[in-house]
Amino acid sequence: MNPIGFRKDRASEILNKRDIDLLIATTPVNVFYLTGLPTLHVWKNPILYVLENQYPFYGLVKRDGSETLLYWAVYQSLDKFSWVKDARGIISPQQSLVILTNVIKEFGLEKGKIAVEKNMYRYQSEYLKKELPEATFIDADESLLEMRIIKTEEEIRRITKSTEIAEKAIFNMAEETREGISDNELLQIARRTIIDEGADGWDHLTLGIGQSDPEAPGIGTKMRFGDIARFDIGAVWEGYVSDVSRHVVLNEVPEDAKEKYDIMIKVQEFCEENIRPGVSTTEIKKESKKFSKSLIKRGLGVITAHSIGLETEELHFFSPMGSAKLDFQENMVLDIEIWTEYKNANLLGIEDCYVIKKDGVKRITKLNKDIIIK
Repeated sequence: MNPIGFRKDRASEILNKRDIDLLIATTPVNVFYLTGLPTLHVWKNPILYVLENQYPFYGLVKRDGSETLLYWAVYQSLDKFSWVKDARGIISPQQSLVILTNVIKEFGLEKGKIAVEKNMYRYQSEYLKKELPEATFIDADESLLEMRIIKTEEEIRRITKSTEIAEKAIFNMAEETREGISDNELLQIARRTIIDEGADGWDHLTLGIGQSDPEAPGIGTKMRFGDIARFDIGAVWEGYVSDVSRHVVLNEVPEDAKEKYDIMIKVQEFCEENIRPGVSTTEIKKESKKFSKSLIKRGLGVITAHSIGLETEELHFFSPMGSAKLDFQENMVLDIEIWTEYKNANLLGIEDCYVIKKDGVKRITKLNKDIIIK
């Protein structure tokens, strides 16, 4: 089996650049990325995720990019999912730490520079520091993110398929939208569509009707004439997620809402036209904000671009909540979302998924950008 997103050469380059002898991943998403072991919470059977407290897993990468995997010994289907040849079974949390420490000593790295995730369990990090007092421990998070942020063609394929399924869910929800339909009924349509289309499950089902809280649907809110509904859906296809948002109204779009929404599309398209390899994230943030202010007379304009892949928001390239300082690169996959305040909804805006190519961004999302009228 070939790696999905992990690249030995890129990993080796990053670890050497950061002078790291060994990187140890312990969180489900990063162990999946490094090894293919199906540790994610959304899987055909997420048993490895469920039993992590008793049977932890570890993905190790040495400076040369070679890998070692520690996993639950009872799991018999490793060869169907993981490409790692050096795989060693464990049967308890305590034994896993002994094996992990012995592997590090076997590599001759008991005095080495070892990168571990910030979210590594405390009992694990404290054990390593006690048993390897001469080792230097640093954070692995930035190294892992740097590995993951450039996508392979296989990763892009999976994100694209996930996006298609999220769009189908939005389309089916919109088709069934009518006066009196509840958020619970719409959520059922979304879930059913995602599963029927063959996805592993859903990453998020954000759904707002009128002024209801889109982050907490499922309380029985019903659609009424004059409401603007927001469907923000993320499916999961073979581990990779999507993030698409559209609005739905009954009969017609209020004129003031259409005016605001059209501005949001223009700001999104400004980002589309200006993001390309070699352009800095800070430059796009500055220029898009300036462009937005030239169009919005009053109110709030929220402009966000975030990396997407194994997680919905791997990294905020730029947003009101924080921004990275780096240049966009080919085969980064990102979500561009633009929002503004509106009186009859929490936020009014648009959200689509893109992949960066040599000459600029290519939109993965296929849905029409307009507000959907029922």
